[in-house]
Amino acid sequence: MSHCLIPCTACWAAGADPSGLTWQPWCDQLVYAVLGALVWGGARLKAAASDEHEALMQKVQQYMDARLTQESVELRPMYGANDATDAVAASDSGGAGFLGQLWHAVQVLRQEPQTLQQQEDIDPNDPDAPQHHDDPEPPLQQLEIQGIPMQLVTAYVNKLKGQAVELPPISLPDAVPGVEFDAAQLGLVGRAEVAIKLQGRYPARGGMRILESQYTDGSRGALERFIAEEMIIDLLAAFDAHRVELAQMLCSGLPLPYDYSGLLCETLFAQLLRLPHPRLTPVAFSALIAHTALLRPAFPRYLAGSVRQLYLRLQFLAPELAGRLADVLAHFISNMSFRWPWDKYRMGLAQPPGGPQRTFLIAVLHDLVKLTSWDHQLLLQETPAEFLALLGDQPGFVGLPMPLPYPPPAAPPAGLPAVQQLQLQQQQGGGGTDGQGEVQQVPEARDEGGDEQMTEADGSAAAAGDSTVHEQDAAAGSAAGTDEAMQHIEQQQQQQQSEAGPSLRQQAGGDAAMAEADAGQQEQQQPEVQDPEMLWAGKLLGVMQSRPPPEYKPLTYEQVIEWIDKQEMAQQLGSPAAHLRAVIRAVLAAGSKSCSHCYVLIERYSPYLLKLMEQLDEEQQQQQQQHEEGAEQVKSGQQMVLDTLG
Repeated sequence: MSHCLIPCTACWAAGADPSGLTWQPWCDQLVYAVLGALVWGGARLKAAASDEHEALMQKVQQYMDARLTQESVELRPMYGANDATDAVAASDSGGAGFLGQLWHAVQVLRQEPQTLQQQEDIDPNDPDAPQHHDDPEPPLQQLEIQGIPMQLVTAYVNKLKGQAVELPPISLPDAVPGVEFDAAQLGLVGRAEVAIKLQGRYPARGGMRILESQYTDGSRGALERFIAEEMIIDLLAAFDAHRVELAQMLCSGLPLPYDYSGLLCETLFAQLLRLPHPRLTPVAFSALIAHTALLRPAFPRYLAGSVRQLYLRLQFLAPELAGRLADVLAHFISNMSFRWPWDKYRMGLAQPPGGPQRTFLIAVLHDLVKLTSWDHQLLLQETPAEFLALLGDQPGFVGLPMPLPYPPPAAPPAGLPAVQQLQLQQQQGGGGTDGQGEVQQVPEARDEGGDEQMTEADGSAAAAGDSTVHEQDAAAGSAAGTDEAMQHIEQQQQQQQSEAGPSLRQQAGGDAAMAEADAGQQEQQQPEVQDPEMLWAGKLLGVMQSRPPPEYKPLTYEQVIEWIDKQEMAQQLGSPAAHLRAVIRAVLAAGSKSCSHCYVLIERYSPYLLKLMEQLDEEQQQQQQQHEEGAEQVKSGQQMVLDTLG
């Protein structure tokens, strides 16, 4: 381990960069590896080779004294503090300040070794006392660190007894990898760029004190906390792709003989709120916290306390971190059937608009709406009305098309009387078609003249219909199944229709007058010209939302694309850009119910949208090429004219 400190000593002793920006993150990483190894094996190292152990500790002390940056102020999650003893505000996301804390905890290794079991004073003259050996075995442990599984360490040491173990040589570069050797000659901007690169390569460990120590550490020492945090962080890095297994291992797979629910909760939130970036995505932390709350019964109590402590300090918390916390809290509440102790957060209701707690509550509620919808039943039942009032009025959607019915309702036969046409249109949903597939609503308002004409026509048609039914029954009863009876019935029907003709023509005239009046009123209310893109977007939206017979199931992606190609939508709109805009409008309108619906629809139709974007790019490239060729021809023509004149 001494070899790891040689490059560190060379960096600061040679004065390569007095600011430390171009070398301290790398050197801190090396010293962190050394101190982490000392936590696990420092006791045995001191017991077996105390001189080498003391020399190593002195080198570490020299480096810690020579460090220029003792704390990463820029990584503090809090801009202020409630008082001077606020441990939450003193955190720096596990930056440069963490190494100093770890070194302070490791200082106990410089004390005199103590055996695991306290031995009583032994009288050398006592014959019953155990005899000393000439070469007593050094104590195996000087500190009782419960988080270290000593049975595994002891078994590993016993396995290596009597074996010659040669460690591989350690070779480290004299300069910081990836940094120019003449970094000291760089200006302030150049050194800042190097510092940003090193921060991305060696990010902060992540760490934040949120709860009081009695809920996380108890009476245990700082090294116990370090061991537990290392286990949690390593599991987060190794099992990120297996969230359920990760939650199970965090809840019951850690070899810690004490209740670590509070420490687990604080560590997860510290990694979520790490600057400049969290260790995992906020969605990953949301799923992990939800699984952990279900698997470990004591976890929700510490989770509520952590959120509460951060909520009380929102006036100091960085806005980006407040957004991460609101996102994760909304996911957690939605996974817990929207149950949350809202009464403890009423202080935000009394704040004016723009207050930190009020803004946080609005962000949480808006995230809940995005995850569900505005009219979700559990959200409305479990959330108090005064909190729901923070959402304001439900916003409307501007510029989205209205769906047209698919398949379009069939037009009534041309030979039917006007009354039966009206009845058929009402059965089909109150609308008919204009012969081109466009829906026309049946006019509802009628003037007095039209109503009288409709009443008279309905009476005549009803009388004719009643007499027809009675005579049909008589004819069928007297000569069932004979051709003479059927011909007689048809003749009577023709005669009755001719008698009712004037009334029907009068009714048709009234319908035409009413339709003309309604059309004039609609022309005054709505513009005559419809946007073709909006019209086709409405047709496509109707196809997306339809459940056509006979299966009455939503159409698949392939069926919708087939409908687009069959209708020649691109040719009807005239350009790939208009086609793309119409499809995008239909997709956004279909997913406007909630954020999750929008995600699903965009993901489903993303291949087709990408295809349309590629076609649009090709068209634009062709137009650019034609423009360049035309400009080149003009230039050549001008040059030809100049040559002729010359």
